[in-house]
Amino acid sequence: MLMTITEILCRFRDENDICTETISSIQNDESLRKNLINYTRQNRNRLFASALLDKFIAIRELPNYQMPFEDLMLACYNLGINDQVEDCLKIWKAKTTDFDTYGGLDVQLVVFAGLTQTIDFLREQADTEATAATSYILSCAKAGDFDHLQDYFLPENLPWYV
Repeated sequence: MLMTITEILCRFRDENDICTETISSIQNDESLRKNLINYTRQNRNRLFASALLDKFIAIRELPNYQMPFEDLMLACYNLGINDQVEDCLKIWKAKTTDFDTYGGLDVQLVVFAGLTQTIDFLREQADTEATAATSYILSCAKAGDFDHLQDYFLPENLPWYV
């Protein structure tokens, strides 16, 4: 049974977890995916967005990769539009989950808060993941990967995986 955004958020609020039915609905209903992004743009819900990405990463880390990387990208995008620069590290974790996510998950998702803001935040952190993310982002910037970053997050330009 497919769910609505309201049902998903009520269930999350009541259970403080994201169930298999919610995951299946998000994965299989293109309309729901778009509604999720549109809802998040208008009604920020960072707690849910963060929990969704955590759940998707945990599923992706299972031996048989039952979480396609495009669904992981949807969860990253949803978290990113909540606009909290510190979430770049969680999105970096999603990107570095495995070989396929490292190569396939758009680096633009990591710098959703802006290139300068993200680099400044990462440089303030004292851990190896932040250092690795900074180095990777700087090399991507030199390659021109962020030349049209502002377009990536425009509401009228929904990415293919939404």
